[in-house]
Amino acid sequence: MEYLLLLLLVIVTIIFGKIGTRFGLSEVVGQLLSGIFLGASFLNVVHPNDLIHLVSEIGIFLLMLNSGLESDLKEMKKYIKASSFIACMGVLLPVIVFPITFLLLRYSIQVSIFSGIVFSATSISITLAVLAEQKKLATPLGSIILSAAVLDDVIALIAVTLFSMFIGGGNLGFSDLLPLFAFALGILLRKVDFSENIGYIGTKFGNWFFYPAFFGSIGLEVAVQGLNNKLVAILIFSVLAIITKFYGSYIGARVSGLSVNMSNAIGSGMISRGEMALVIIQIGISSQIINDDTSSEFIVAVIISTIIAPIIMKPLFKKV
Repeated sequence: MEYLLLLLLVIVTIIFGKIGTRFGLSEVVGQLLSGIFLGASFLNVVHPNDLIHLVSEIGIFLLMLNSGLESDLKEMKKYIKASSFIACMGVLLPVIVFPITFLLLRYSIQVSIFSGIVFSATSISITLAVLAEQKKLATPLGSIILSAAVLDDVIALIAVTLFSMFIGGGNLGFSDLLPLFAFALGILLRKVDFSENIGYIGTKFGNWFFYPAFFGSIGLEVAVQGLNNKLVAILIFSVLAIITKFYGSYIGARVSGLSVNMSNAIGSGMISRGEMALVIIQIGISSQIINDDTSSEFIVAVIISTIIAPIIMKPLFKKV
């Protein structure tokens, strides 16, 4: 029965992902919504189980491995000054603003600090799609955003790993270290001759099975029924997710000497949280930093920022 439920989750998630792209949304958004649709929030036919958890772990591994394989360190070095300022400021603002906001809304200190880590991450996949659409991928704009996003994610992964180890549930398992390990392995594997084949095979298996299982399983964790009294908080988190990353990255770009138009474009390109934030949320759940109830608020805010990001990006990218 578990195998049939997993297969149902994967098939429906792939379909929802394709529908999402047809409506101009990110594929990840559609995949997240499929889990919400199949889970306790609506149809209540698929629930998290050991098999789905195992396949999701493999999905996280492949996702982070491919991110490492796609991180060209030589290209990043060309814009290391600008990308470092952008990454640091893009992390600093959320890390300060979110914990303060969460504390004011009477969340625990542990959850409040964790919120800063979640919203400091950047999802590059959606930004890359918009850059490719406007033929700006192989430009300074594309290279700077990619470099800054990679640095952002490395900082966020290290932060959540240390947080899980010293402040979280106290039991840091292999699954908590998996994303960081897979990302580092991907960077190392770039040096081998067959790295392109690894990336190709990993992406194929990921796109058609493991990624949908992971993103769909995240949606299963969302309990819509329990969010009625948290709508104001979710709205605040979503607005802050956009503002903190945009202005943090904008300030970093301006400090590094980039123009206003370039800085605006970079700020918008760093807004989306997407898969990286979801990986960090999953680490938070597995290491008992947050529970399923609180994770729903994080996930919904991530979904909203992921939907809005391309809308902001497209006109600002055209000005560069």
